[in-house]
Amino acid sequence: MLRGAVISIPLMKFYLVWANPATRRKSWSLGALALSLAAHLALAPAISGDWPEPARQATEMVTALLPLVLTWFVLDVFLDRPERQAIAGPAFGLAGIVALACLFDLGPWYVQALPMLLLYAGLIAVLMHSGRGDLVEGRRGFRVIFASLILVYAIGWRMIEILHLPGLPPPWMDTGHVAFLFVMMMVFAGRALEPGHDLWAEDAPRDPVPAADVVAADAMLVTRVRTAMEGELWRREGLTIGGMAEELGVPEHRLRKAINRDLGYRNFPAFVNGYRINAAKAALLAPENLDKTILEIAYDCGFASLAPFNKAFRALTGQSPRDYRRDRLENDAAVLA
Repeated sequence: MLRGAVISIPLMKFYLVWANPATRRKSWSLGALALSLAAHLALAPAISGDWPEPARQATEMVTALLPLVLTWFVLDVFLDRPERQAIAGPAFGLAGIVALACLFDLGPWYVQALPMLLLYAGLIAVLMHSGRGDLVEGRRGFRVIFASLILVYAIGWRMIEILHLPGLPPPWMDTGHVAFLFVMMMVFAGRALEPGHDLWAEDAPRDPVPAADVVAADAMLVTRVRTAMEGELWRREGLTIGGMAEELGVPEHRLRKAINRDLGYRNFPAFVNGYRINAAKAALLAPENLDKTILEIAYDCGFASLAPFNKAFRALTGQSPRDYRRDRLENDAAVLA
């Protein structure tokens, strides 16, 4: 009965998220994760012992995809699009190696254990590092819980399973496994599905809250934020939400709320980079800057190096800074000819 509850809870969560058109896009990674977990639990001898071999092999294949779908879920739910694009290749590559090692039972135990440990440790690092600039309070708080679940289950329990001596596992292992997963599912459901939770919201910045709907104290803070950014605070290299809160003399949680709820941004680097890239676009075309290199303009706009500047510029314009400058200057020359 407990195993059936553990299988049904994530599938119900998927349905609830999918049923809402506003959150449907992000439901697919949750559904894939729920299906892979269900397959993992269904492989218990008490359930799959009498299955035909093709059915069992198909279930084992779905179970082996768990590292891939967990990676998809973390990137899809906790990261916004530019962050996802930056790490998707290496993350899915490593997850694919882990999935293949699990599916084909390649080599000794460490062939599975070491890539798996590296993958899950990497996912935890991604969750915690990306949380620094996260302005979505519900998502920011939940990422700590989810990282803890990965640490305890994916690393801890899975390592126990892999390192266990050959032979049948002791009876307590299967019961403890299912009980622990049940607790995880209840914690996840309780936090991720609470009314009004913004974990499943779309990535794109939304329109700012109308000024008439912003309370007076928050309106004053929004005005101070805009004034500071128009005063080119964004040029400060390495500007963080904590640094800006200190500059304005306000609690960090209030500043996060103002930028997220009242200005419509989900991520602090995206908020700052909007100002920086607008300035960079003007600087690239300014006649007095035609002798300046792309790197010099990147430094002027608050970027510490060329790589993050190129990435942020391409994310907002669809072009590299070099291509943007060349195309615009060629268009201007054609108009004047």
